[in-house]
Amino acid sequence: MLKQSKPLIATVVATMALSFGVGTTGVSASKLDDLQNQQQQIEQKKNELNRGIQEKSSTIKANSEKKDKLLAQIRDLHGKIETKQNEIAKLEQEIQTTKAEIEALRASIKELEQKIADRDALLRDRVRAMQVTGGSASYVDVLLGANSFSEFIDRVSAVNTLREADRQIIAEQKADKATLEDQKNQVESKLATQEENKKKLEAAKAELDRQKKDLNGLVEQLEAEQQRLEKEQASLETEYSEAHEMSDELKQQIVAEQERIAVIARKAEEERKRKEAEARKQAAAAAASEQAESNRKAATSSKPASAGNTVAHTSAPAPAVSGGTWTRPAAGRITSTFGPRDLSWASSNHQGVDIANATGTPIVAAGNGIVSRAGSHPTLGNYIMITHSVNGKTMTTVYGHLSAIGTSQGAQVSKGQQIGRMGSTGRSSGPHLHFEVHIGNFGNPVNPMLYVPL
Repeated sequence: MLKQSKPLIATVVATMALSFGVGTTGVSASKLDDLQNQQQQIEQKKNELNRGIQEKSSTIKANSEKKDKLLAQIRDLHGKIETKQNEIAKLEQEIQTTKAEIEALRASIKELEQKIADRDALLRDRVRAMQVTGGSASYVDVLLGANSFSEFIDRVSAVNTLREADRQIIAEQKADKATLEDQKNQVESKLATQEENKKKLEAAKAELDRQKKDLNGLVEQLEAEQQRLEKEQASLETEYSEAHEMSDELKQQIVAEQERIAVIARKAEEERKRKEAEARKQAAAAAASEQAESNRKAATSSKPASAGNTVAHTSAPAPAVSGGTWTRPAAGRITSTFGPRDLSWASSNHQGVDIANATGTPIVAAGNGIVSRAGSHPTLGNYIMITHSVNGKTMTTVYGHLSAIGTSQGAQVSKGQQIGRMGSTGRSSGPHLHFEVHIGNFGNPVNPMLYVPL
């Protein structure tokens, strides 16, 4: 549509240039018709452009709503990602704490391992000593080697103490080894659990990041689409603005042409009145001359004139033509008047008066003027438009639904002159004349009954 509209506008401009290049002398109703056709083309183009603009605007609005929904999802994902990030940070801090605990435990384990090693060395020494002395026999040797009873008692006490110490060392050795193994298992399990939780959190965050990336991609696509649509809409709006400016220019040209035709109609009316006045003057002079001749003959005649020999002749107007500025445009009955009406198949605001009669009933010009348009219209059917000059003011009459057109654009017509025949062309329910009166040029309809004797 963008590629086709500019050539059309260029064509209209070229047509306007050719049309305006024609000489301005004489009546050029065809030029007015061309201007109005060009304006109609521009208006159609404006409607197409406006529809395109509205479609783009609707699509842009829909995309914008879709984009807002995606951005809302992205904001929600941002919140979830931040939550996961905080959980990961908290877990990393816990892991660091656990690692610090592990380091401290390692130092404790190292000390415990040293104690266990020392005990192992002591126990090995004791075992070697027992092996050299034959095991428990060494305790007997110790007891029998006493030199007195009191020394024997002391040695018995010392032996018991050593044996209890050996049992204590062995028990502590077992307990320390069990504690060491348990601490190692707890720390390693805790660390493994934390590392596993960290992996899960990182996987969840990675999935959220992926979703966010996908949504960002969709947003970028929508933004690119929005930019394309907005660019196309701006182009359509520019074309619409150009077409609107051209339409305004055409309207000015049409008004100027209508005014020019109105001037011609006014001059034609002035010329008609001048000729009528001249004719009346010549008729009066002829009547005066005839009366003078009659008087002269009467004075010289030997026979007096008889009153019964004088016959008065009158020239009455045709029955269908009224006196004054306007006359009824057709015989028949009025079926619809000017103004609002309740019809399902026709305009609710009637801009004229309908006069019904048989098909073929003569249609006459309601007043003196110049035919500004004569042609066909989807609603009016065959129609005629006449521009009149009434006391220096422009008026326009319209005659629609004709079965036949008996005049042409640019023709000068007189009040009561037949211009066509009644019909039912266009949007019509039966044979009738649709008659309109406009103040000035076409576009300012008034009630015809206020001006024309109907």
